[in-house]
Amino acid sequence: MPTPPQTESDTSPAPLAAVSGWALRRALLAGAHKVRAAREHLNRINVFPVADGDTGTNLAFTMEALIAGIGPLRVADSGAVLAVAAQVTLDGARGNSGAIVAQFFHGLAEACRHQADLGAEALARAVRHAAAQARAAIAEPREGTVLSVITDYAESLQLLVDRGDRDLRTLLSESLTAAKKSLAHTPDQLAVLRRAGVVDAGAQGFVDFLEGIDDYIVNGRHALAQVDHSDRQERQAPLPEGHAESAYRYCTECVLEGADLEPGAVRNALQGIALDSLVVVGGGNKVRLHAHLNQPGELFDALMPMGRVEARKADDMRAQQRARQRLTKVAIVTDSAADLPESEYQRLGILVVPVRVGFGDEDYLDMITMRPSELYARMRNGETPRTSQPPAIDFRRQFELLDDHHDGVVSINISSKLSGTWQAANLAAQPFDGRIVALDSLTVSSGQALLTMYAAEAAQRGLDQAGIITTVKQIQQRTRTYALIEDLSYGACGGRMPQWTVPVARALRARIRIETKGGKIKPVGLHFGTSESALVKFVRRVARPWQDAVTVRAMISHCDAADDAERCLQLLREQLPKLSAAWIAECGPAIGTHAGPGTVVVALQSWVAPR
Repeated sequence: MPTPPQTESDTSPAPLAAVSGWALRRALLAGAHKVRAAREHLNRINVFPVADGDTGTNLAFTMEALIAGIGPLRVADSGAVLAVAAQVTLDGARGNSGAIVAQFFHGLAEACRHQADLGAEALARAVRHAAAQARAAIAEPREGTVLSVITDYAESLQLLVDRGDRDLRTLLSESLTAAKKSLAHTPDQLAVLRRAGVVDAGAQGFVDFLEGIDDYIVNGRHALAQVDHSDRQERQAPLPEGHAESAYRYCTECVLEGADLEPGAVRNALQGIALDSLVVVGGGNKVRLHAHLNQPGELFDALMPMGRVEARKADDMRAQQRARQRLTKVAIVTDSAADLPESEYQRLGILVVPVRVGFGDEDYLDMITMRPSELYARMRNGETPRTSQPPAIDFRRQFELLDDHHDGVVSINISSKLSGTWQAANLAAQPFDGRIVALDSLTVSSGQALLTMYAAEAAQRGLDQAGIITTVKQIQQRTRTYALIEDLSYGACGGRMPQWTVPVARALRARIRIETKGGKIKPVGLHFGTSESALVKFVRRVARPWQDAVTVRAMISHCDAADDAERCLQLLREQLPKLSAAWIAECGPAIGTHAGPGTVVVALQSWVAPR
């Protein structure tokens, strides 16, 4: 008997009354993958609250945390899935939009705490609560942002439920349409978007997330296919600068852990600090904060009486804006162990990832929340600092941003024999399939600075990534770093100098000369006499091998010894008439913690033009 033809009603999917934790988990994963795939586009249209081109990167980081957190889950309750989603996005949120998304999940989890299957009425109620929570997290909410789209989406869901609709397929599809209309309306609400001719990037990311969910509802498991990030999209020119509205320099984030934390009380603790774009999400024993300000340390210090301040981050938005303009095909990154003058890393477009420095339970970001002058003042008062490498995620965040706007990235890092920083950078570079390479400088401080500047000059001359790597390795053989140390006790405490050298140097009233050899710091000589005579002998000794060089460059850095650094430069000019360029910078904690106040570092380089 022939099969009767199917009618439209025969092929229409059955109404979807509720979803279990199994289906909810897969839908959220589909949404997260959709956002990750849209990263580059979101970065390109990012102009509010500041045009730093990282909204896509920050949302992608947040979605990666979501994927890692709920991917392994095997639970049937929707409430349990949302509880985990709220926790992992709170821990992994990045940027303003990422923090808002985390608070949205926090609100969903609160409303669905005891929900097994999620039906239409429960979903609408939860999304409305989550939208309110997201809005409450912002100190100064603005319409035309992701908040507007979330609110319109929530109201659409509730309106449909009030109308009697109970099919989740219909509810989510029609509410997605409402969210898209709201997204298209964002330029009418924010002049900065209208001038740039774009929609809000964070709002676009939220709509992308909803589209991923809708894709799962329509296509099932096919929507969960992993995105191949090695399949590079055709690059689009970045939007011009000039759309930023933030008056501040650093995009600052941290996690505050304590007891009975309430977002309103946390915001009150920050009153009086000059900042904008403040977002406070979470509650209970953990909150995450995001803000733009010029002095990140003020925010961290204000929070310390309330609990433990963790996951500190402060990205230089001005540097990110320069990087976003793609002035060179290849971007150059270093860590703050390279004692670069600020004028040079700004001129050359170098991004610097800060080393961590701490005193007791206090942690700081080198050159951002801990300036060298404060470091050495505390050391002279008898406090002992510690240093630690930047975590791999600090490099990853910068690499993601630069990878979206450049053909390649080269990171020049402190010697792997002195720190784990190169390993952290190398680990962060691995997922980029060779587009990002971390180079071991085999030196530190002034020498690392000269190598980094050389790499940036090579990039400005148009060399590709392979060419920059080759030319840096060549100049590496013609670069040496020396230091004259006043007090060996700092190095001995940190394990960088043998303990026996301290009493010997004090008994002889000598300063010790050290050099970097094979990536390690080694004592190679003593200089006796007064401070002035020791410095003269030091410069004469280190300059001797360079007197026949055609062109010499010098980088001098110092640990709270500015006068000695100036005198050192004067002596170098007398010893090396062919000294073509020289700079003076302050030593950061990477060497200052171990060398101590009074140290002068000199790096010399037999310079040839990169080619």
